[in-house]
Amino acid sequence: MEVALIFFLQVTFVTLMTLRWIILFKGNRRLATFISFFEITIWVVALGLVVTDLLSPARIIAYALGHATGVALGSWLEERLAYGFSLVLLVAKDGVPLAQALRDRGFAVTQWEGAGKTARRDILLILFRRRFFKALQKTVEGIQPDAFVLALEPRIVRGGFLSRRLPPIPSVAQDVMANVFGSDNLDSASPPDTDQAKNV
Repeated sequence: MEVALIFFLQVTFVTLMTLRWIILFKGNRRLATFISFFEITIWVVALGLVVTDLLSPARIIAYALGHATGVALGSWLEERLAYGFSLVLLVAKDGVPLAQALRDRGFAVTQWEGAGKTARRDILLILFRRRFFKALQKTVEGIQPDAFVLALEPRIVRGGFLSRRLPPIPSVAQDVMANVFGSDNLDSASPPDTDQAKNV
């Protein structure tokens, strides 16, 4: 019974630790601090169950296996959760139809002209929720499959047109429901409101 408990606690601890680092990286310090309280409590309990009998291979194996499982579960959950925003810098030969298509799908796009080595290029700057990356990727591949795409994760979004128009990041619970289980009521299937589809 205690061996199974050690495994469960360690899986929970590592998963919470992964989520805490993600949330902290996104700038939500208060939520990360709140999670860390439960994270360290669970770790102390799990470690205490192991050190009470260090001669038990089963306890040590359960602790190590729980840690490995927690890493895998935390990584999977991070991909499904897609917490926060993404910033894409896109360089295309003809960005006008691509920019319009992205705006029609609800993405906020800033467009300007640049110079490549041998010809002019259109540069697009797109800020959106991470969960909509596949929708953006599908649109780009359908119109400009040879476009150069650089995806970044901004830590802070502040000021300007984009931050005013983008809705706030939902709670972690809402993101889990929308991305892990799916929900038509949590706008997980389509990008934000098309009112964002205006040039900055």
